[in-house]
Amino acid sequence: MRKIVHAIIVLAIATSCNRASDYEKVIHDPTLYSHLTGQLTEVMTFNIFTPPVASRVYAYSHLAAYEVMAKGDSNYISLAGQLKGFDEIPAPAAGAQIDYPYASMIAFMEVGKTLTFSNATMDSIVNSLQLLAEDHGMSDSMQAHSKAYGLSVAKAILAWSKKDNYAQTRSAAKYTVPEEEGKWIPTPPAYIQAVEPHWRTIRTIAMDSANQFAPPPPPLFKKDSTSEFYHWAKQVCDTVNNLTDEQKAIASFWDCNGFKVNVVGHAMFATKAMTPGGHWMGIVGIICKDKKVDFSKTIHTYANVSFALMDAFISCWDAKYTWNLIRPESAINQYIDPNWKPFLQTPPFPEYTSGHSEISSAVATVLEHLYGTEVAFRDSTERGWGWPDRNFQSVRQAADEAGISRFYGGIHYRQSIVVAKDQGIRLGNHVMTKLQTTRQQTKLAATNQ
Repeated sequence: MRKIVHAIIVLAIATSCNRASDYEKVIHDPTLYSHLTGQLTEVMTFNIFTPPVASRVYAYSHLAAYEVMAKGDSNYISLAGQLKGFDEIPAPAAGAQIDYPYASMIAFMEVGKTLTFSNATMDSIVNSLQLLAEDHGMSDSMQAHSKAYGLSVAKAILAWSKKDNYAQTRSAAKYTVPEEEGKWIPTPPAYIQAVEPHWRTIRTIAMDSANQFAPPPPPLFKKDSTSEFYHWAKQVCDTVNNLTDEQKAIASFWDCNGFKVNVVGHAMFATKAMTPGGHWMGIVGIICKDKKVDFSKTIHTYANVSFALMDAFISCWDAKYTWNLIRPESAINQYIDPNWKPFLQTPPFPEYTSGHSEISSAVATVLEHLYGTEVAFRDSTERGWGWPDRNFQSVRQAADEAGISRFYGGIHYRQSIVVAKDQGIRLGNHVMTKLQTTRQQTKLAATNQ
C-alpha cells in the first residue's frame, strides 16, 4: 500500500525559490498545480475510488479551478451557459484583491475534498498552501479575499455536481448477472460484482447523451470454431500464451488496477494503484512542465482532459452495459482451455468496449488539439509502483500502447480496443469543438461561419 504524500511536498517546492517577499514566484508556479492534482490522485488511490468515479472527481475539481482562472485571465472563457444546467458562476466581490492562481487552487482542493470525503488530508494540504503564500509575502487581505472567492466558486460547482444523478446511482437497483450464454459473469479470483452498472445515467459534460458515440455491435456469440467471436477469443488465448518480455512490460505499465486481489495459499488481500485516469493526469503534468506552459494554460489543459475523461467513461460504460459481453477469461475457460489464465487480472465489469482504449484515445485527441501531434515525453507516472519509465514520441503512441496493453493482458478482445479508439477520437474532437474555452477559439469559430 502506498502512503499518501501529505502537504510537505507542496512546501518543499519553496526551497528552490528565493525567500524574498515575492509569493508569485511560488504560488504562480504551474508545477504547484500539478502537485495538487497528484495529491488528489493519491487520496483517491488510498480510498480505492473506481475509475469512473475518479473521473467525476477530476472533472468537477478542475472545472472549479478553471472557472476561477477564467475570471482572472481574459484569454479564457467561462463555461457557464455551455454546460447542461451550469448557467452562472459567482463574480468576485467589488474591489477585492484576488490572486487568481491561489484562488483557483483553493477551489480545486475544496471540491476535491468534498467529493472524496478526505477532510483531514485535504485540509492539511490547504493549510500548507496557505503557509506557503504567507511565508512568501502574500498579504492577509489578499489571501482572505482569494480564499473566499475560491470557496464561493467551489460551492457553485458542488451545487451543480449534485444534479448529475450520481446520488441516485448509489442507491439504484443492483446489477443482475444475465443468464444468457455469452454474457458477462464475475471473474476470478474474487468474483466481484459488476462495477458501476448505472454509470451511463450520469449527466455528461460535453456529449449530448451517453450513446452519442456508440460503437457498432460486437459479433454474435457463437461457440463453434468457425465463428467470428471464437476467433476473437482464440486470438487472445494464443497471444497471452506467447507474450514477449516487451508485451508483458507494456501490459504491466498500463495495468492501473485500483483494487487488485491477490491470493497466496488460503489468504486473500488487495493491493492498490492509481486509476487509468490518474495515469493520464500524471502525463498531463509532465507535458505541461516540458512545454513550460503558464499557470492558466496548465489549468486549461487539465480541465479539458478531465472533461474528455469523464465523458469517455460514461460513453464506454454505456456500451459495456448495453452489450454485457463476456470477458476473454470466461469465454476461453468455458470453450477453449479451462486452465488458461490472463496475464493481468480481469476487472469486474463487461468487456465491450475497452475503457483504457477509449479514455486514452479521447485524452490523446484533446492533447493533440492543445499541443500538436508530435509531443515526445518520458512517462514516469508508474515509478511508485516499481515500473521503469517509458519514452513516447507522441501522446497518440502512448494512447495506442495503453489500448493494446489490455489485449496483451488477456482482458480484452483486440477488436474491442480498435473500436474504442475510434470512439475516443470522436469524443475528444467533440469536447474540443463544442466547448469554447479560449478567445482564440471564439475568433476562429466566428471566422469559419
